This record gives sequence, C-alpha cells and structure tokens, in this order.
Amino acid sequence: MKEVTISARVPEELSQQITVLARALRRNRSWIIEEAIRGYVRSEQQFIDAVQEGLRADDAGDVVAHDVVMAEIETLLHDNRTGER
Repeated sequence: MKEVTISARVPEELSQQITVLARALRRNRSWIIEEAIRGYVRSEQQFIDAVQEGLRADDAGDVVAHDVVMAEIETLLHDNRTGER
C-alpha cells in the first residue's frame, strides 16, 4: 500500500503524550498517530453506517414510535425499582 505524508498541527501537550505513548509501546510516533486515525475513522464510519441503517428502517416503516418506547422504558424502570419482573 502506498504511503503518503500528512501534516497536522496539534497542541504541544498532545504531541508530548504521543511521544510518551510511543516510548511505552516501543513504537514510533507515526505508528501511534496512524492507529489513532484508524480508530477514529472506524468509529465515525460505524456511526455513519448506523445512521444510514436507521434512515433505511425509517423509510421502510420498520420503526417503533417514540411514545411506545418511552412507555416501555417507564415500565422497565418501575419494575426495576419495585423488584417486579
């Protein structure tokens, strides 16, 4: 896979934290930064995928009305408080 260089400005404190982490893990700073970016991109993509799934479900009418969900939550909370099941 071809690699490219990306530059970004970060606060000095974050740069120092990256250095400390890299030393602790016996990795270089680039590896730490790449792993952080991979994790962030993966997390954001999962969020986007979940939103898209929700929108598709809404379009298909495969949803539960808010008031129905809230009523169920209230029932569960009540049962939990009173020890009922």
